[in-house]
Amino acid sequence: MSLHTGILISYTEPVTLRQLAMLREVARQSLSISRAAAALHTSQPALSRQIQLLEEELGAPLIVRRRNRTLGFTDLGKSVLAAAHRLLSEADNIRAMAEEGASPGHGRLALVTSHLHARYTLLDPVAAFVRRYPDVQLELMETAHDNIPRLLEANEADLGITTELETAHPALVRLTGPAIRRALIVPKGHPLARKRAIALPDLAAYPLLGYNPQAHTGQVIAETLREHGILPRYLASVSNTDVVKAYVGRGLGIAVIPAIAVDPRADTAIQSRDVTHLFPQSVLTVSFRRNAYLRPYVIDFIRMVLPGLDPGSIAAA
Repeated sequence: MSLHTGILISYTEPVTLRQLAMLREVARQSLSISRAAAALHTSQPALSRQIQLLEEELGAPLIVRRRNRTLGFTDLGKSVLAAAHRLLSEADNIRAMAEEGASPGHGRLALVTSHLHARYTLLDPVAAFVRRYPDVQLELMETAHDNIPRLLEANEADLGITTELETAHPALVRLTGPAIRRALIVPKGHPLARKRAIALPDLAAYPLLGYNPQAHTGQVIAETLREHGILPRYLASVSNTDVVKAYVGRGLGIAVIPAIAVDPRADTAIQSRDVTHLFPQSVLTVSFRRNAYLRPYVIDFIRMVLPGLDPGSIAAA
């Protein structure tokens, strides 16, 4: 027996990992029982019944319900959900250890990143990894910058590759890499291509193709200009670097993009100038769940993305 918030709980049937996984999936699916059931490949009545059995076992409700609607988690439900995340994470570690012992070099590696890093930063590391580990199933997911921590914490991805995270995430380990260099791109023959030194006010003299303000790069550029009292003429806000380059190449405006996205051999319609010094520093980061068991091929991939790290540094982090 155990006492929780004044409620006497008598344990008659064991709490199962499957029940905890169902509870976690309900939280992941924004309290939608039907979506949680679909994600777990079970029926809605079966999922609801398992959660009811869990509540009966614990002797108190975990979910706040009104008629057929799920409104939220009780205080006990929130505590159980936090414990479920820890237990299920450890269960995943045990499975990973067993898989490594039974089949070294076989498995799965799920990456989550933004379009920029998927298109440019990860191209060479992914190619090298596939050659070295042909028996590892590699999954590459593109998403918004701010969505990456959630997917990692929910164990839907093993590694997140992005530009630095603005807010702290205690459940994640963050390894930092090199600084992200920024380039001003202009149409071929543009006056700014010949200017000896580029200053922030120069960006206000021509139409600016801005990144989506919700993207990290867009936020950095917009906030820097605003802090210096500069109000540029935005032609458009987009999310895709390749689209930005295409529009600049057609003479529609100028833009500031990560320098890694500029290929002088392919991008013949544009010219670039390094303007890293005009903006706050951003760095490349690789993040993963704290206390997660990293299989050797996962550590190897991290080192492909951040070559300066050694396995000891990763373990220490």
